Amino acid sequence: MNPVAVGFDGLLALLILFLAVRALTAPGLQQPVILFIAFGLAMALAWARMRAPDVALAEAAIGTGLLGVLLIDSLGLFTRSKSETPPQPRRSRAASILAVGTTLLLAGGLGFAILAMPEAEGLAAAAAEKLGASGVDHPVTAVLLNFRSFDTWLEIGVLLIAMWGLFCAGGREGFAPRATEARPGTVLGGTVQSLLPLVLLVGIYLLWLGKVDSGGAFQAGVVLGAAGILLRLGGLGFPDWLRPWLVRTLLLFGFAFMLLVGLSALFAGAAFLEYPPTLAGPLILAVELAATLSIGFTLYCFFTYLFDLRIHPATASSES
Repeated sequence: MNPVAVGFDGLLALLILFLAVRALTAPGLQQPVILFIAFGLAMALAWARMRAPDVALAEAAIGTGLLGVLLIDSLGLFTRSKSETPPQPRRSRAASILAVGTTLLLAGGLGFAILAMPEAEGLAAAAAEKLGASGVDHPVTAVLLNFRSFDTWLEIGVLLIAMWGLFCAGGREGFAPRATEARPGTVLGGTVQSLLPLVLLVGIYLLWLGKVDSGGAFQAGVVLGAAGILLRLGGLGFPDWLRPWLVRTLLLFGFAFMLLVGLSALFAGAAFLEYPPTLAGPLILAVELAATLSIGFTLYCFFTYLFDLRIHPATASSES
């Protein structure tokens, strides 16, 4: 093995461990947020080093980008309102040492378990053998949207449940179209207008790329969600025609579409979400498109709902 690569990976592993511990033990609110974002970027780099670009992109976009924006936005709320700043908890040195020791113990145990695992061929050979009948040319896409599409369907369901949790917490009727005045003359507004076509093009490309290479619905959906967040930060809210019932319909679209495809397979005498080989390609493309739109819109709604709930708390609370 290349000693330079081994040394880099070792330093990266130590950096991830250090950032994780510091994010949990740093005082105040600002330091943990910055450390959490740095931790997410380091994790994305680690996934890239493990030749998992799909996971790396999702980690960078969701675990760092989306959550980072939400945390920074929440941090701004606390810093602008000193009266609402929560009291800082007192951390004893013994508690910090215990947290660090527990983290090191768990990391050591996990590393030992991984090194002690017996060598196995895995399912790569089986996936490659059935790749011709999957409807796509990339094994990861074949696994996620054909061989194990049930998992992907449930992952979309997790996003849907999380969004419904926000509705329950803040009042779902408070999530209404609120068009804000655009600010095209500002630096942020001009940047959003310049970047938006490029971001949309990247999202479409990632969706198309999933058939032959690393990419697909989740990556494309994350990028489209980022485009929506840019629009919201640039001062653009929901269009007037996007009513609350239509918002909920779009949130349900990807999950419901995959459910419909799965039930159709059952009625045809196959297993749930089992595609016939002759229709596998078109069905996967349709599922990916539906999942991309649903994932992107859900991630956009996460930010927009919390943003509007903070700006218009009285409206949401009165309608809940």
